[in-house]
Amino acid sequence: MRPADAGAGGRLPRSGASTEAGWRIAIQAGRADEMRAEIGVVVRRAVAAAAALRLSGTLTGPIRGRDVTLPTTVRLAGMPEVARPDLAAARAVFTEPAYWSPELPNLYRLAADVREEGDDAVITTFERLIGLRRLGVRGRSLWLEGRRWVPRGVACRAEDFVPAEFRALHAAAVIDDPSEEACAAADRAGVAVIARLAAGTVATAAARAVARWAAHPSVVLVVVPRATRDAELLAAVRPQGATLLVAAAVDGLEPPAVLEAGLTQGVDCLVVDLPEGGLPHAAWRASPPALPLVALRGAAAVASAAAEDGVAAARRRCDRLQADLAAWGCAANGAGLGWDWAGYLSDFAHRS
Repeated sequence: MRPADAGAGGRLPRSGASTEAGWRIAIQAGRADEMRAEIGVVVRRAVAAAAALRLSGTLTGPIRGRDVTLPTTVRLAGMPEVARPDLAAARAVFTEPAYWSPELPNLYRLAADVREEGDDAVITTFERLIGLRRLGVRGRSLWLEGRRWVPRGVACRAEDFVPAEFRALHAAAVIDDPSEEACAAADRAGVAVIARLAAGTVATAAARAVARWAAHPSVVLVVVPRATRDAELLAAVRPQGATLLVAAAVDGLEPPAVLEAGLTQGVDCLVVDLPEGGLPHAAWRASPPALPLVALRGAAAVASAAAEDGVAAARRRCDRLQADLAAWGCAANGAGLGWDWAGYLSDFAHRS
């Protein structure tokens, strides 16, 4: 389990990787605090040539929507000591970095060129928006940008996702296999995305999907569903999700003692899955796992962001779930829980 990245000496998570036309680019994180952040940019060529590669470029920002507030340009410094015919790396140091959060969705525009050593001709270029983000776990809580963060999430289909609606309601979007377009729109709008792997996803496909999502600062959590969760899948997802928190979905109607340790070790939190109107098994009150617990409750009808008041109604269900769980926590002895739920999610009809 990773600690929350907050304050001096923290580390930025790796921003992930993406692929284009025989090339792969990854953003890797270094140390980060309020005044300084370091990142590395690594490009790989699928087929090595004779000459070593050389990487150069700039990062400009912060950018928020159409606004660029006091923009700065940071140059990439090449790292010739790691250059190879199939790989090149460069480093950037930000002073007073602007981190991404739903409240302030700061992004930087990366423009990078790749050349071969001894030749000034550009052989490929990369341009994309990236976000610097500090996200982690502290005790039983999720932490984003140095403070406790309690997501209230609403499930929707990727094709129904309207970022402005979610942002206006301060709601995270819970999306099954979110598309590149949905993630990019969430990056720009400032909407946290909770991505769910589809049931039945195999380990190799899951690793590829998580690597794509990891390139987006908006994607904060990947949920492995109960019907898919196994040790092989979690092992494949974990290395790819270094910029993300990874959650395992568990059945909230069963006592936590039935959880298999091998299927919860190495995850950052648990999503406690409940049907409409359902409450957790009483054993969750007294002896829950020492992980952040995010409650997810299904709805009787399939919710849709396209339906009238769909997002707003689902967001209100998050508040009802929070109230129900507070009453459930006090039901045994009136003293309440000795721990707090880390988040509240409103799902479609209950699923396994």
